[in-house]
Amino acid sequence: MSFCWKSARDPLRLLCLGLPCRALVGLWLSVAGAYADDAVRPSQPAAGMSIVFVGDIMLDGGPGHAISSGHDPFAACSQLLADADYSVGNLECVLGTGGERMLKPYSFRGAADSPRFLKKHFSAVSLANNHSGDFGPAGLVEQLQILADAGITSFGAGRTLADARRPLILERNGFKLAVLGYNGFRALTTAATADQAGSAPLVEEQVLEDIRAARSYADAIVPFVHWGPENTPQPRPAQARLARKMVDAGAAAVIGAHPHVTQTFEMMRGVPIVYSLGNFVFDYFPGDPPEWTGWVVKLTFRPGLPVDLAMHSVKLDGSGIPHPVVEEDLLPNAHGSMPTAEPPQVPQQATPDASGPSLPGK
Repeated sequence: MSFCWKSARDPLRLLCLGLPCRALVGLWLSVAGAYADDAVRPSQPAAGMSIVFVGDIMLDGGPGHAISSGHDPFAACSQLLADADYSVGNLECVLGTGGERMLKPYSFRGAADSPRFLKKHFSAVSLANNHSGDFGPAGLVEQLQILADAGITSFGAGRTLADARRPLILERNGFKLAVLGYNGFRALTTAATADQAGSAPLVEEQVLEDIRAARSYADAIVPFVHWGPENTPQPRPAQARLARKMVDAGAAAVIGAHPHVTQTFEMMRGVPIVYSLGNFVFDYFPGDPPEWTGWVVKLTFRPGLPVDLAMHSVKLDGSGIPHPVVEEDLLPNAHGSMPTAEPPQVPQQATPDASGPSLPGK
């Protein structure tokens, strides 16, 4: 089930408040129905580009076993991933065999054949997350090399802080998009420095500086941010405050991940803010919900126009493999009215929490 938001037509601000993914799918039908006359969507224009974002991709455990058995964990969603000029996901595991396992509750090592399937379905992956450092700086450096050797572009982490902050640049039809990756969950434990590999930390001053700098060479900028508390339906007020600052600095969209569940999304002056995409490929652990769900978000950019947003839901099977949600998956009476509200008031003294919750996190 999909939802398409025509931001050029609807510049008002919308906040979807903490609804379950399946309920939202039902609601999306009523919103998309407003564009029934546009059922046949126009072909991609000569100018502009489109990009698909997905959430956490963890290729250990159940998904890792599938890969080791020769199965493609992305196969069921291949059409969703191919339905854009570019596709980007958050790779939340370490590839390779090097490095030293860090002392933490969860450390993820992707299956050896993971690069083959990542290359098949993704244009690039973000390494700006709390698991890119699971095997220390040495493990990250090996992963960077494995991805490069496989022809898979990565961003959001690097051998130095300058490398980690360097944007992913995508270009098509003369339109240039810059994607920036940042980790805000216990960011300082895996942050890159001037002489040590790590991820780009979610530091407000640096984020806003990078967005403003990218405006000089890119037609649009999208921060892809790893942040927020796990398994909660809404972002923290400090996240909303920072997201709006990103928009003020020039971001054309803000996309978030990490909480493992989908959260709210908001339109600010025609700019979409998706606080959490939820999981895309992820195993189950004690205490997890009975079924993971996630969003696949497609952004379409055209010169001089606000970005168009389309969303599709996926559900993860018992092995952590994603499948598109279809109408038959909807619960009875899942439809309802679309809630709208003004964004919550945020205290001015609030600052983004880069450490995340005190409980062990995945």
